[in-house]
Amino acid sequence: MAVSFFLYIFVFFTLDYSHALENIIKENWNRLSHPKKVYELYKLLNFECLWLCNDKETNNFYALQDILKHIPYHGIKPRESKSLDPELALTDELIDIAYKLYYGSADPSKLYKGWNLPKKPDQVINILASLLKEGRIRDLLIELSPKSGEYWFLVEQAKYLESLSHFEWKPIKLKRNLKLGDKGPCLDEIRFRLFLLGDLKEYKNSDVFDQELIDAIKSFQKRHGLPETGLIDKRTIQELNINPADRLKQVYLNLEKHRWIYPLKKTLVVNIPSFELYIMEGNRVIFYSKVIVGRDYREDLRPTPMLYSKVDSITINPKWYVPTSISVKDILPKVKKDPNYLIKKGFKVFYMGEEVDPLQIDWSIYDEKNFPFRLVQEAGPKNALGHIKFNFLNQFQVFLHDTPDKHLFKHTKRSFSSGCIRVEKAEDLALYLLGQEWTQERLRNLIKKKETTILKLKESISLYLLYFTAFKRDEQLHFREDLYGYDTILSKVLFSSGGKK
Repeated sequence: MAVSFFLYIFVFFTLDYSHALENIIKENWNRLSHPKKVYELYKLLNFECLWLCNDKETNNFYALQDILKHIPYHGIKPRESKSLDPELALTDELIDIAYKLYYGSADPSKLYKGWNLPKKPDQVINILASLLKEGRIRDLLIELSPKSGEYWFLVEQAKYLESLSHFEWKPIKLKRNLKLGDKGPCLDEIRFRLFLLGDLKEYKNSDVFDQELIDAIKSFQKRHGLPETGLIDKRTIQELNINPADRLKQVYLNLEKHRWIYPLKKTLVVNIPSFELYIMEGNRVIFYSKVIVGRDYREDLRPTPMLYSKVDSITINPKWYVPTSISVKDILPKVKKDPNYLIKKGFKVFYMGEEVDPLQIDWSIYDEKNFPFRLVQEAGPKNALGHIKFNFLNQFQVFLHDTPDKHLFKHTKRSFSSGCIRVEKAEDLALYLLGQEWTQERLRNLIKKKETTILKLKESISLYLLYFTAFKRDEQLHFREDLYGYDTILSKVLFSSGGKK
């Protein structure tokens, strides 16, 4: 909305306008995007004119124009009000921005099955009223945006990525892997892109693969969750071919996800796409571990869900009560090949609550539609849950646990599980959560007893399983693969009309 247009319109406003405002709201009720919220805000402000009735309101108007200039970098597109009244149209637009900034533009509970993350209390109208009363509406972006440094880092990165949008970004074609000493016409373009993206400190025109380029490639690979080989290979080129406009959208998607999160003082967080677990205290990371998450195989997708819960206890030497889906998909085929498989791996078989001998069962007659058994793996070194399980309630039957397969953590991409989260530093995490009275020696002695023991935490800790594919790490912007298509689902909502919403 052009500034001059509203200045022209408001010339005709009378001094009695504010007294008639309540009736004007009612007349425009069906044209407003947020009629109840508009009414609530004006009621808190005694139905005073907010925008261009006098010098104070004119300042509000210019502050709103400044907000509208910066809000796109948050990935938000305001909905234009259909109100015929200019005063109400501006207020309606302000409220639309405020709610999108505070809660997000999309409703995750309608996008993702079982979404249960706590929702922030609705303080938007009260905050807006305070800002307007105090003449601080210009502070709206600070007051209603997430307070995390990560969020504002992404906003700044959005500004930079938009500045790269005018550069030509044609796909680079790679005929073979390139290494130190190789020459090729594409190397100069690769070098220039790495310079623009901040991985190469200085650009010089060259088609030779030198040590400087190796270091830049390794930096780029690290930022994109790729093996840091220093080689220019197919996977590296795929990431390098993603243009700044698409990366900008990826940043917008992750800004949106930040707005869904209710900030907590101390939180145990698993970021699924980066295969990491960390404990956050405010904006500080005070514990870190690699994790393994659910499979992203096209033919066998077993995603780790996004969820919220609380870890309230730890099981030492847990038994594994195998979900039926895993029993028939993963274990039954192995038993059919080797009848001794269950005994070798420490499984017991139950039928109608009674233990039965697995060697007396004709496994060939059972399949996914006909499997009446319950498999339980005894505690021990072969147990799939390892020696430690972190207990939290959830509807998905996913666990946070140790693993005997430590060798899998050497992989950069770690999507190997059936949906559960396997923790590399499970012992360290247990010691942190149990508190100072628990030493490594005490914990290991308990594990050696091979008895299943549940330890109640003195204080439960909130757990978030989240899905950030763009994030800050060591003051750099990192991107990760959209493992399960969760970003694709959100993208259809945010960018369905060809622009940010």
